[in-house]
Amino acid sequence: MTNLVDPRRNRAGCKAMKPLSVLLLAVFSGQAWAADAAAAPSAPSSGETQFNPAFFGKTTDGKALDLSRFDKGNQPVPGTYRADVYVNQSWLGRRDVTLSQQGADVVPCLTRVMMEALGVDFSKLPSSGAAQPVTDGACAPLPAVVPGGRQNFDLSELKLEVSIPQRYLRGQARGYVDPQYWDAGAPLAGFLSYNANTYRYANAGQSRSQYFVSANAGLNVQGWRLRYSGALSQQELGGGQGSLRSYQGSSAYAQHDLTDWRAQLTIGDSLTPSDLFNSVSFRGVQIQSDDRMQPESLQGYAPVVRGVADTQARVSVRQNGTLIYETTVPPGEFKIDDLYNTGYAGDLNVTVTESNGRIKQFVVPYASVPQLLRPDARRYSLLAGRLRNDNLNRVPDFLQGTYQRGLNNSLTGYGGAIVSERYQQLMLGMAFNTRIGAFSVDAAQSNASGLPAGLHASKMSGQSYSVTYSKLLPSTLTNFTVAAYRYSTDGYLELSDFANLDNGAVVNRQRSRFQLNVDQPLPGNLGRLFLTGSAQNYWNRASSDVIYQAGYAKRLSWGSVSFSAGRTLNSLGLASTQYLLSLSLPLGKSASAPQLSASYASDSAQNRSGQLSLSGTAGEQHNFSYNVFGSNQHNGGASASSGGASVQYANSAATFNAAASGGNGSSQQSLGMSGALVFHPGGVTPAQTLGDSFAVIEAKGAEGAVVGNASGVTVDGSGYAVVPSLMPYRANEVSLDPKGLGDNVELQLTSSDVVPRAGSIVMLKFPTVLGQAMLVRLKLPDGQSIPVGSAVLDAQGHAVALVGQGGWVFLRGEQGQALRAKWGEGEGRSCGFHYQLPPVSAKTQRSGFARVEAPCDIASTPQADASSGR
Repeated sequence: MTNLVDPRRNRAGCKAMKPLSVLLLAVFSGQAWAADAAAAPSAPSSGETQFNPAFFGKTTDGKALDLSRFDKGNQPVPGTYRADVYVNQSWLGRRDVTLSQQGADVVPCLTRVMMEALGVDFSKLPSSGAAQPVTDGACAPLPAVVPGGRQNFDLSELKLEVSIPQRYLRGQARGYVDPQYWDAGAPLAGFLSYNANTYRYANAGQSRSQYFVSANAGLNVQGWRLRYSGALSQQELGGGQGSLRSYQGSSAYAQHDLTDWRAQLTIGDSLTPSDLFNSVSFRGVQIQSDDRMQPESLQGYAPVVRGVADTQARVSVRQNGTLIYETTVPPGEFKIDDLYNTGYAGDLNVTVTESNGRIKQFVVPYASVPQLLRPDARRYSLLAGRLRNDNLNRVPDFLQGTYQRGLNNSLTGYGGAIVSERYQQLMLGMAFNTRIGAFSVDAAQSNASGLPAGLHASKMSGQSYSVTYSKLLPSTLTNFTVAAYRYSTDGYLELSDFANLDNGAVVNRQRSRFQLNVDQPLPGNLGRLFLTGSAQNYWNRASSDVIYQAGYAKRLSWGSVSFSAGRTLNSLGLASTQYLLSLSLPLGKSASAPQLSASYASDSAQNRSGQLSLSGTAGEQHNFSYNVFGSNQHNGGASASSGGASVQYANSAATFNAAASGGNGSSQQSLGMSGALVFHPGGVTPAQTLGDSFAVIEAKGAEGAVVGNASGVTVDGSGYAVVPSLMPYRANEVSLDPKGLGDNVELQLTSSDVVPRAGSIVMLKFPTVLGQAMLVRLKLPDGQSIPVGSAVLDAQGHAVALVGQGGWVFLRGEQGQALRAKWGEGEGRSCGFHYQLPPVSAKTQRSGFARVEAPCDIASTPQADASSGR
């Protein structure tokens, strides 16, 4: 497992100096220092702090104390540190970073291999000037090699931030994370998620109760993810009629990443992909490409922008006037192939600004349909299994394969096949990106045999043809997000249709289907109009299904308002028209301000209803939510009023909800609880409902620390907390807020980046320092105080504190250890000491800190060297 949190964080080479140490030493060390203003040094340069040695007196041997190492802050000791690396603000991963002494500074010294890992393309570097060659094995600061390059090492966060001009970077997609940093999580861990609800309904003296419990169990073993889900329901019929109980196992499967193939292997129960064929449930084996493994900038469809720069130039890409990408390119041909997918927002306007001020512009057509892929991108699946349908006696075994490939900017080819003993289907299609919009066109052929005699022939074959269109009209900004039409001949069957017919069921065989979604923004921020609709008819049914809706929506300074009108025609030939007016009004400007909502609906049958509701959240973490409503309905001359309320509360262990409503002699009540138990190497930790990937935080002694990634989650008494959901294959920042921690614990790390694999249970360790906060006053054998600014080192040579005026040192968690104070090099310039906690007093309880004196013996100095690094 790749652990992105080093347990020795802030202890590599030296411990980070804590700002609290400096503050406390200033408060508790007595009188303020004084000095002759005329003796003060000249003002330091920006970013530096210079100390006047005259303020601090002399050492025990009469020499001035050397404080130059503090002129530029808390500089680390030269050595190798495990740190998070960021390139142009994007997280690259955790790597070993070497710091070396360069004159008066300690700076990152990077090898050629390290710079190549950062993305530096050495072939693009100038042969002379600011750049200097880096031979194999040697290292140099980044700015000495890459003109315009910058680097900054943050010791307190163990983070290296690097800025590299785009023109010197190797082509690499934005957001790319090397698979070596994909964390498979704990080699052995598991969970049990649950959702339990009870519901009671009463009307006219009769009552009915229902109980429902669903569970999802998982076990991760060496990269394999084993999953099982099921549900138990029970219905109490009331009136002495007894009860009905049923249990259904939903699915069971094992899954594993196929990293090199950017795919998932699934064995057991799953769903077939829905990109080309209708999705069905099956039990078998499947290999399917996983788009989540690609950087976000390579997901979906976006064209490659190609052009030529005559000089070093700035390339800007805009869509509807919004800047979506900008970079600097060297003279010659350039290619931009990592644009984010915004296919429904219109064509790309590209501007090339040369270094001499000359500007060139051109347009790249950009519209998208679901089947379009980027050039050279591919999407595939291959499976073998048996159709799952508990209502069928005979289910077919089948093979299915699909493949999509982006051929160039304008063309994607795709196809697939399903093969069973008595059923076959073949599909071929093409998708196009053109100046007049994006199209996809495909055709499918199906053949079925051995069907039972009855309402259809024993052999059936047919074809299905489909056209899809998408386009944003730039003149009016009218957006046809989806316009699709499919026509099927009489004998065409999908796999599920064949299985139902094979069992004697009646199937409505679709003849044609039309679908349209249009969005039209109005000028002057006047809102937007929308239109959605679909219509379909069948070969073996006279009636059609038709539904369409048109409406208007607008956001206002005080809330939002919308109106819609729709019409439906169902399979029985009955038509109905519906109207809906709704508005929403926030009662305040804070994030937890209540929301007042109102709606009014009516239809062509003279049915009318109105509802008023008030909802909001409460709590510091917004983990409590509520909703109160009242409604009135008029149906066929009769009217009824009702009202109710619901609440939900989430904490670290579970989410709880309750609701009650009633009106006109009926009432309903419900209670629910959902959550999980997570089994990990450190024990068992309760959690909220879990996502696909999640993390277990270990922060010993940090009970009460708030997890920043989940509402209501805090570290429990055992030192664990569960972050219930993380995005797989993406850099997720997990944070802990130390607010509320006791005085006897300190978090050495408050945030960490992790890239989980799908389904992984990641263990994240947040190191803590436990122990009574102490102010220790050091005294030499002759009674003199230790010089101000002396370093306090532990037995490994790690710096743990600084000595303040009067010999005071702020320490925590070092009780009983062999420590030493060092104020220079050579014999007689360091001393060793131990200290013990004093009895707890009322003064200690009030201040949170204990004070004790400790003799510091030069003769007992441990043989440790602060420069020992790690």
